[in-house]
Amino acid sequence: MITRAEIEKLSALHVVEPDMLSLYLAAPPAADLAARAGELIAAAEATCGQPMAEQGRTWVLERLPPCARDCPGRTVAVFACAGTGLLEAIPLPCPLPERGVLGVRPHIRPLLLAWQRDPAYHVAVVDQRRAWLFQVDGDEVESVWVPTARHDHDTAAQLTELMRRGEPGPLVLGGDGDSSRRLLAAVPPMVREAIAGSFTADPRTLTAARVRELASPVIARQSELRARSTAAAILAMPPGDQSAVGLPACLAAVSAGPVPALVVPRDGLVAGYECGRCGTLSLGADDCCPDWGTAALPVPDVIEEMVSRVLEDGGEVTVITDGSCQVAARLS
Repeated sequence: MITRAEIEKLSALHVVEPDMLSLYLAAPPAADLAARAGELIAAAEATCGQPMAEQGRTWVLERLPPCARDCPGRTVAVFACAGTGLLEAIPLPCPLPERGVLGVRPHIRPLLLAWQRDPAYHVAVVDQRRAWLFQVDGDEVESVWVPTARHDHDTAAQLTELMRRGEPGPLVLGGDGDSSRRLLAAVPPMVREAIAGSFTADPRTLTAARVRELASPVIARQSELRARSTAAAILAMPPGDQSAVGLPACLAAVSAGPVPALVVPRDGLVAGYECGRCGTLSLGADDCCPDWGTAALPVPDVIEEMVSRVLEDGGEVTVITDGSCQVAARLS
């Protein structure tokens, strides 16, 4: 399972030249992997406007097949930089668009999105006589309890105790539709608020893997709705002291100090500059401190730079798949 600590470790990496490669690719048979990676690297070079160091390209393509061998059929995030010795492959819990990015930092927005969509959660599967509770954490699915008989109030009480213990993540209901509705009516508000959604299936045919397969889209939908709600709440705030809306305003806010929450799109790279004296981020070199004898430093993607700074300061970053969403920040 992807962790915030893992993401923060990657986001802290920084090199001088845009030679940090980030690949998101579907792991095909090994014979095709290097060819597909080569195509993505070529696209990244075209976007970056300069070629990747030949030594780095060879190093990545040689080491990539064994790195992704254990992830067939999965989208894999690969971060590599020959100059620093970085080569890390992270299998993702959900499919994401393939892409290659060359920059001075790892391109972690898609990784953040995968983390958003895959929290630890519980699944309660019920029929007319029994109930099963599963805990899902990444690829791991564990049966928490399996009572021999069930009454709606008994299961409701166990779910309530689960929530009171502070167990992580949302709850999905599955199984017989009528039984799920009765259980939903029996649980108190604190449990009802944790329910992300439901699915219908015959509990007698469900394996642990199938439970995760059916519950995953429910969790992904809730994650997307929550992300949109976060964005909408920030956009509804008065601009100024409480929020910053639009890329220039957010660059200024992140440059000025810690930002508690930032909303960014999954896609799109925006080149800009970082002041060599004070670190201010901007879209134009002329916006940096004048006459200090320090040239403005080109930044391949100022959105990624903002994300890294917010994470470093302990803030929350929400990634939106809707390309029409504006970059926005909550300031208080």
